[in-house]
Amino acid sequence: MMKNRNDFKTQYEQEILYQEVSANRNTLKGFLWFLIAVALIWFLTMINFFEVDKTLVSFAFQANIVLFFPPLFIYLKGDLSKTGLKYFLLLMLSVVSAVIISILSYHAVLLYVFPLLFAVQYREKRVVWYAYTINLITVTLSSIISFYYGICDLNILLQSRHVRNWYLELITEDVFHIPFNENPMFVIIVFMIFPRAIILLVFTILMQYNVTNNARDVQRIAQLTYYKNTDTNTNVYNKNKYSEMLTTYYPSIDTVGIIFWDLNELKKINDKFGHAMGDRAIENLSSVLNSVATDSCNIYRVGGDEFVTIMDNPSEEQPSDMITTVMKKINDLAENEPYPFSVAAGYAFGNGKDILEVVKKADADMYRNKKLSKEK
Repeated sequence: MMKNRNDFKTQYEQEILYQEVSANRNTLKGFLWFLIAVALIWFLTMINFFEVDKTLVSFAFQANIVLFFPPLFIYLKGDLSKTGLKYFLLLMLSVVSAVIISILSYHAVLLYVFPLLFAVQYREKRVVWYAYTINLITVTLSSIISFYYGICDLNILLQSRHVRNWYLELITEDVFHIPFNENPMFVIIVFMIFPRAIILLVFTILMQYNVTNNARDVQRIAQLTYYKNTDTNTNVYNKNKYSEMLTTYYPSIDTVGIIFWDLNELKKINDKFGHAMGDRAIENLSSVLNSVATDSCNIYRVGGDEFVTIMDNPSEEQPSDMITTVMKKINDLAENEPYPFSVAAGYAFGNGKDILEVVKKADADMYRNKKLSKEK
């Protein structure tokens, strides 16, 4: 449920949290697509569609099944809003990519970009650079492994299914008359790691601009949502949000408690003390209501001087206790105000699916109490 003290900072933080949870969910789905892709490659290899080493492909498939279990557990049981989860998921995604690339070599070299693509979702530059750093590590390790044990690039030309060691043995035995560099680490660094690191760096820099634009979008969305849902004069939800919640949220709540509040004699305050004092009286009332609000209820301004508090599954005493507390605070404030400061209140209980009827009862109770106070 949303917080009652609804300010822009809160709205922005909620938007950031929502988008991070959504990004975590998408990243977890990425693991599933990786597994499906490797499973497809494994199946096609087993039926001899691909002329590659079946043992290597089977190993890659089995390794990815093992690596799939932690993300699956997080998706089913984990807290997707947990701070730092994105770093673990991107690390695992880089490891999965590296395992596939180490075995499949030239078939899967483009997978290096995948962790960066998922990192962009999080709209933070540091997350993108984190993914780049992890990628550099996995690029180095997978390049070394694939050079010796992965499927060799020569297979494309020779239509064979051997790994690099097989070719290296033939070269050293002078079976193939191919120039051979005796320092394989030089080959790996210069011809594999370095160019891939440069390409990933270019991708990372370009994605930075995308992240910056996305961050601005988050702020703009939060700002639009804030102004759409909030009465900026009193910092509580407005009538638009009130109508939306009556339709979409409260019908699903078992029990609701509704309190209607109405500022007394607002017209007289405006006429005698000026509209500035009238606005001050409204702001004082909203401030008092916010001071007693809890996480299980929301406050809405539904008219010029009318406010509504709606509670989720309250106890029977909670509405009357809140009214008593608010009345005491208002009486204390009234002693220091030049204008007559008082409110009328009324409340009702009911089932969330009958929210409109409960609203009518609370409204009627408030007007009844307002009339009784005038007759005294």
